[in-house]
Amino acid sequence: AVASPQPATGGGGTPATSSAAASAPLANSPVAASPAISVTSQDANQRAPRQGAACKYGTTDPISLQEPSEADLQLTQRMMEELEREYPRETPDGMRHRESVLQELEGLVTQWMVEVGVEKGMSEAAAKKSTSKLLTLGSYRLGVAHPGSDIDTLCIGPPHVSREAFFSSFVDKLKKKESVTECVPIPDAFTPIIRIKMRGVSIDLLFARLVKQFEEGQVLEEALKDDEILRNMDDKSVRCINGYRVADQILQLVPNPQAFRDTLRFIKCWARRRGIYSNVLGFFGGITWSLLVARVCQLYPYYAPSQLVNRFFRVYDQWNWSKPVMLCDIEDKANVPGMGAFKVWNPKTNPADRQHVMPVITPAFPAMNSTHNVTETTKRILLDEFRRGYESVKNVEAEKAEWSHVHEPFPFFSHFRHFLWLEVLAQTEEVYQKFSGWVESKLRILTRQLEATTGMIIHPNPLQYDLRGADREWPLGCAMFIAMAFFKDHGAFVGQTVDLRVHFHHFVDVISQWAEKDTYNGMFCLRLKRIKRSQLPDYAKDVEDLDVDKKRTRSQRQDGVASVSVGAGEQVKKRHISTGGIP
Repeated sequence: AVASPQPATGGGGTPATSSAAASAPLANSPVAASPAISVTSQDANQRAPRQGAACKYGTTDPISLQEPSEADLQLTQRMMEELEREYPRETPDGMRHRESVLQELEGLVTQWMVEVGVEKGMSEAAAKKSTSKLLTLGSYRLGVAHPGSDIDTLCIGPPHVSREAFFSSFVDKLKKKESVTECVPIPDAFTPIIRIKMRGVSIDLLFARLVKQFEEGQVLEEALKDDEILRNMDDKSVRCINGYRVADQILQLVPNPQAFRDTLRFIKCWARRRGIYSNVLGFFGGITWSLLVARVCQLYPYYAPSQLVNRFFRVYDQWNWSKPVMLCDIEDKANVPGMGAFKVWNPKTNPADRQHVMPVITPAFPAMNSTHNVTETTKRILLDEFRRGYESVKNVEAEKAEWSHVHEPFPFFSHFRHFLWLEVLAQTEEVYQKFSGWVESKLRILTRQLEATTGMIIHPNPLQYDLRGADREWPLGCAMFIAMAFFKDHGAFVGQTVDLRVHFHHFVDVISQWAEKDTYNGMFCLRLKRIKRSQLPDYAKDVEDLDVDKKRTRSQRQDGVASVSVGAGEQVKKRHISTGGIP
């Protein structure tokens, strides 16, 4: 006999299953109905799976309370062994080094805050009492750091320490520190940040300014969990401080933090290698992948990581994306004094929120959509990858493939024949960091325009490639690529002429609006050209299968390939771009 599925009332997933089978769909589920599964005599004769204790995490009851079988545990062990070879976690020595760097940075932050307090007339003793500590967030906070990954950190400043001081006097202090080899402040970003490299460790440093000083004896970490900390806080501080609050809530809202971490490590490896790890280009960023994995953990609280990986692909392949992915209910505090100005994600009242195509909502107040950059193009690519992931995992479970097949790198350059080729060039690290970030943040404008071209589909590549050149004029730079393909069912036809000049020139005009172009006159350049696969530069072909975390090095490009060139302080050049007759 076949056991009936576990009763459940909520949406957001698939029915109770083993790792390779599915039952009837849940009522009101955002996941489409699954096809019927035939049951063999071998399946029927197996011992009924053990069930865990009743529990509820998130907005709905679990889909399954089933515990893993011995086979599931063995499959998980193989998965983690393979993952450790291909995408190893940080070593104990590496973690100790990172902790040492963070302690040194926290000491520098404390020293600076005391100096600011004394300058404002405080006694040294009072200034020391009012300092706050350095906190980690992101992958480091979640426990999934790997060698070479950045550390996201948050500096909590007392009321008398301003953001302006953080980006001026503290930056000056960092630049004078011998152990700091890189320091690039980006104060005008949506989430202002200082990017540094300290003793070989890359650190992204955020700043949040408290509205009122903590009371003596109050524990910072506990105070940050309370929404009251946000009352009357400025928007930039709220965005920064919520990075910590979201990571903390994720760990509180999953049933098994270790199973969550192991599953997340696999999914992050898969997403990077498949070329879909980039919030700025319209795919998913680190926080979104964490939220998606956490939701699957809530739906299957006792599953082993290999089962969770299976369900991850299955759930999001079939998810009804008109409904958001949420770890908890959304709170709206519009009527609470000091909280009413914060915008909370609500498609019923906010027209812009109704345009989001794959909403994944952060759990901390004020709730925000972490995927607002997703377009119809990147949604199509993501769904294709979810479907491929699920089929690949089923092959692994059927012993027809190894786990490495699931996350084998996407063959970007061999998969397509036509590309847009961008090169971002600069003369100093500071200019390079700022200008490349500006270009990358505006690529969505170009991709949205290209999406509207009849007969053509596009595929952005999140990787930034070392140019590995020798031209001394531009010692720093990277290349980016957008693939193009043409299909009859999208309106393409033999002999069609595709003219991309209008899109190119509009993009160049957008890039030319960079606020710091006059400050860095003549120190940066953007080059853009349409090429065929046979025209790809060697540095792109040589690194097709390299790890996405490979650091960019000082680089250069060859002469004579620019079709559009932008340089600060000089007239924008718009040379003829030949795009006719693309087959």
